Amino acid sequence: MTNFDDLLALWQQRLAVISTNANELSDAESTKRIRIKLRAGNYTGLSKAKAECAISQLSTLVDDYLLLAKVVDEARSISHGGLLTAWTNANEKISALLEGPSITRTTVQIAIKNRDLLGNAAESTKLTPDALLRLMQNEFEQARESLNELDLAETNGSLALANLKQDYSVMEQRAQTLNVDSDRPSFIEIQGLQSDPLSASDGIDALKRSLETWTAKLNDLERTRTVAISEVERAKLSLKDIQELQVIYGSQYKRLEDLYGVPVVVSSQTPQGAAITMLQSWCETLEKSLTAGQWSAVRVGMSRLQLAIAQAQTDLHRAIAEVQTRCAEVDEVKGRFAAYKAKDAVLSAKFGRDDSRQQMQRQIESDFNIQPLDLENLRTHLVRYQLMLSKVI
Repeated sequence: MTNFDDLLALWQQRLAVISTNANELSDAESTKRIRIKLRAGNYTGLSKAKAECAISQLSTLVDDYLLLAKVVDEARSISHGGLLTAWTNANEKISALLEGPSITRTTVQIAIKNRDLLGNAAESTKLTPDALLRLMQNEFEQARESLNELDLAETNGSLALANLKQDYSVMEQRAQTLNVDSDRPSFIEIQGLQSDPLSASDGIDALKRSLETWTAKLNDLERTRTVAISEVERAKLSLKDIQELQVIYGSQYKRLEDLYGVPVVVSSQTPQGAAITMLQSWCETLEKSLTAGQWSAVRVGMSRLQLAIAQAQTDLHRAIAEVQTRCAEVDEVKGRFAAYKAKDAVLSAKFGRDDSRQQMQRQIESDFNIQPLDLENLRTHLVRYQLMLSKVI
């Protein structure tokens, strides 16, 4: 086998590899999808330009392959020319085909309006097989990179848009729950992003920012609503507490009246029924505003209502404490009197009855029946009674 035989075998091997790789790229599912979408006019902008260029490069690659295959086939025919073909002459021809500028490649098509009478329909250039192979390598790499870039952009873009649509759907449900229609981002741009996936990243980022802004606003509204609901519930519980405190105060005050025998003036102020009714009405109005979605207004109103409720609770606690203290004072005096009487009974059994002590005992009993009750007078008599009891040996 001669060097020219080796050279011919090399080019035949190259053609086989080129055919395999070019066909595999052309028949790839992503390439088929891109070709179909391009024919259907579904691409715009940069994506359209890239797809057109890549598909054109694949077509040019096939044309160049045929040019190269033709030259290699001619060289193979010469190599197998038989005895009639001189060996030296055959080698020269093979060398000229495989190493010389044996390939005529069209570079520019000339329109008829730009041609003269003797002009050619196309401009062409002479190339060696090696030079053409380098061009084919560039065509293959550029087509492959463009197709991969477009496929990856479509895949990532579709996934990103699907995630955005899902997030938007979730936010839309939250907005409906919150009864909010404003500040909703527009997704009209999605169609444009789908037709030009290579330029979609900026648009997708803009949609993400719009969705994040909307989400933040909904979060703020949701927090405001949650706080407003909590404040209304707390106000209702506080009003219920006021009602319970009123009952306690009424019961304690009734006991105090019974102890003194007449209505008693309490220094601590207590909220009147009309004031409590006003607080309840105020709370009901804010609850209606809450139902209407006016959460910020509810919070402003609640801040004022809570102050009024807190003041009413404080006044009732103070009044109850005062009434209980005054009741305890009377109970303490009664307790002391009961203890003194018991001691007096013991002393009388041991030393005999004492008329002065008996008289003081009746006086104190009479003091308890006077209306209104004179607590200071009772205390004075109790002190005297205690002194009488302490003098008994």
